[in-house]
Amino acid sequence: MVDDNIVIKLRLPDKKQRLSKKDAFRLIYLVSKKKDLVVFLDIYPKNGPLQQLDISRAEIGRLVKEFVEEANSNSLEGYSI
Repeated sequence: MVDDNIVIKLRLPDKKQRLSKKDAFRLIYLVSKKKDLVVFLDIYPKNGPLQQLDISRAEIGRLVKEFVEEANSNSLEGYSI
């Protein structure tokens, strides 16, 4: 399943605090190359008390593994948009 997917890190601005994409949030998500599937994995701020400067490959791997385990156990719920 992992080979059919790509993990993307997207930069998001924080207009409320007037932070650019460079300084605000990072959204980590998984996109399937073969299915209509987009999975939100994590979001973290670059600034503030919960600041995280980066996410390691090991942490991304852990997030993907956790998603795969939950998907295989049928404990996820789907939402139509």
